[in-house]
Amino acid sequence: MAEQDDELRAMAAHRGLKLVKSRRRKPGGDFGRYGLKDAGGAEIFGVGADGLTADAEAIRGFLRGGMRSDWSISVETTPGPKRAPKPKPSPKSKPAPPPKPRFKPEVANLLRDLPEAKDDEAFTDLLKRPGVRIERIVSRGQATPDEAPMVQDWDEWVVLLEGAAGIRIEDSAEVRLAPGDHLLIQAGQKHWVTWTARDRPSVWLAVHLDG
Repeated sequence: MAEQDDELRAMAAHRGLKLVKSRRRKPGGDFGRYGLKDAGGAEIFGVGADGLTADAEAIRGFLRGGMRSDWSISVETTPGPKRAPKPKPSPKSKPAPPPKPRFKPEVANLLRDLPEAKDDEAFTDLLKRPGVRIERIVSRGQATPDEAPMVQDWDEWVVLLEGAAGIRIEDSAEVRLAPGDHLLIQAGQKHWVTWTARDRPSVWLAVHLDG
């Protein structure tokens, strides 16, 4: 019985209440009954006009119910952990401006501002390097005489860019060239430009390979 009283007293104290127990022994009395009062002595539970009315189980039920209620209220009212504010996105850095060009390339066009070439073919050197020379040739109706074939000591690669022409290499038949056609003339090979268009310029690109 003492253990039960201690248990109920501890539960009451946890709720800030005081457990009271009747010790009066008389017929029809409240001996062994319990009640609860607050710290100021006000009657809270189990106290009637004729004395104490609650048994141990009623006290337990009251206190446990109060504890559950207090716990529920505490959960609802206790603020949870504060959420850290979202970090502000760092401002995007502006891309660095592109570097200023240090030079301006000179762009030329092989088919613009062509010489007339009515009397003789026009030869224009475009690039010279050791072992290589690139030239533009503009023809308009010219042809190589049969008795004076062209021949050189280096390989020559030619492409017809515009117009129309015929060419014959030694020991071969004449071939007709249209824009985009190209061929290689090897060193020492005699060759003839048999004809070129008269109504429009024929533009050649010749690459001379020495060694």
